[in-house]
Amino acid sequence: MLKLRKKGQISLEFSLLFLGVLLAIVIAVGYPGMFGLKKTVSVSSMSLAHAAVSKMKQNIELVAAADEGTTKIVYIKCPPGYWGVNKNILYFYRDGDVKFNITANCNININLNGNKTVSTAKIIIAEIKKINESHVNVTLYS
Repeated sequence: MLKLRKKGQISLEFSLLFLGVLLAIVIAVGYPGMFGLKKTVSVSSMSLAHAAVSKMKQNIELVAAADEGTTKIVYIKCPPGYWGVNKNILYFYRDGDVKFNITANCNININLNGNKTVSTAKIIIAEIKKINESHVNVTLYS
């Protein structure tokens, strides 16, 4: 009733799993080679910057919905670049070898203080404090 396999035989599931892992390795190694390392690094940097702006906006909106005097400290992984605000528009940009500009509209005015320049990819600390119904202070520490 039970079928016994001969020695050295592998199952179909293991074969498919092995081929899937092999395909993933080929794609992971081939992508930088096909598009160039510089393109891969710039896409990664822009992706990280988008995540940083999104996290900052999300936490600003969260503090804006709370009572006056509410403070929140947020750790944000950030690529090299510059933070800035224009009333309620939060932006992060970078010039030089990799250029991008990422913006986010918030529903409250933002005052940005502290070290707005990020020189290397690192985790920055943002202290977000609600001042009144129309303003939030964001202080950046590198």
